[in-house]
Amino acid sequence: MTTEMDRVLPTSTSATVRTRGDYLTLRIALWLVVAYVGLGLLGFVAFAGFWPPPAESLGAAEISAYFHEHSTSITIGMILMAVGSPFYYAWSAALSKIIGRIEGPMGVLSTLELLGGLLTALVTFTPATIWITASFRVEDRSPESIHLLYDFGWMFFDTTFVCSLIQSFALGAAILRDRREEPLFPSWVGWLAFLTGASYLPLTLMPLLKTGPFAWNGLISFWVVFVIFFVLIACVTPYAHRALRRLEREDVVGLGS
Repeated sequence: MTTEMDRVLPTSTSATVRTRGDYLTLRIALWLVVAYVGLGLLGFVAFAGFWPPPAESLGAAEISAYFHEHSTSITIGMILMAVGSPFYYAWSAALSKIIGRIEGPMGVLSTLELLGGLLTALVTFTPATIWITASFRVEDRSPESIHLLYDFGWMFFDTTFVCSLIQSFALGAAILRDRREEPLFPSWVGWLAFLTGASYLPLTLMPLLKTGPFAWNGLISFWVVFVIFFVLIACVTPYAHRALRRLEREDVVGLGS
């Protein structure tokens, strides 16, 4: 004779297996940021040689010469950068799920973080395709057209900083509003997210200045922005994994109760 416990146990076990599978998928999504960083830096730095990039102050002849000399490596590098860009969105999607547990079903911060992550992935992808275009058939293009495409890529890359700013601010606000007895993230990670978002604001000056710290290869617009962007990823990811382990334990215990 089938008892009530016999009917409940398989259902509970099935739900536990499904929950553990969901969390495994989330952990994989978080780890995909390694592919984003690895492919992006390999393409941007090692192949294209954009670390730092050719200066904003260079003329058409100089930029054209650079693309003629490095056309194949730039093309390979930008392909790698474009291929890696969607992995950032996967990472952002996993963070969005964690933020959703902090703020509840009516919260908007998880949506803003996810939107910022999607747009940041597009901001990574689009300039890469523009620079691929600049290096494609480079022997048939005028120096002015190559220069234009190179400039366009950087204008798109830097002046769309608000996309990443939205994500950083939403993440920071969510972390700081966590009212758990032991928050999922330490508060300093939230402040680091705010600092990261604030570091993008000087990029508004990039189109106005061709030299100095605010040019696209300058101390502020390039070195500070790039370094803190990757520092935030490196700091957030391990704590996000820890948060997932805690949430998974809570959910599994809840299913068993």
